[in-house]
Amino acid sequence: MTKQQKGKGQSVELFLKRSISINGNQINKALIEIDHINYGINKKTLALNPNRRTNFSVADIERFLQRLDGEFILPRAHKKRISRYEVKIDCPVGGKFYNKTFIMIFELNYDKESEIQTITLFPGW
Repeated sequence: MTKQQKGKGQSVELFLKRSISINGNQINKALIEIDHINYGINKKTLALNPNRRTNFSVADIERFLQRLDGEFILPRAHKKRISRYEVKIDCPVGGKFYNKTFIMIFELNYDKESEIQTITLFPGW
């Protein structure tokens, strides 16, 4: 796992412990915008919000991703060779969010078929 800094906070490159299949692609690497997931982005300033909305770890996000294994999902949008997806997913992580519905937004790049970029994950209730 390597970490990189971005304007929207910390981004983490994760090699999945177990590959997953999405739309027939074998995914073994995930780029996770962990700060965006935990804080959210202010729509006006495009900066991270000051207060946490969740406290998920990178390992927790991997557990969410494992729930997508074997799925065929229609993209919400396309931009050049990137498809953006928006899915409802139940939280697999124990604690106050267990089994609550979240919305995950992620992208698949047709030039990088073995990786997924998790943009954000937020409460869907």
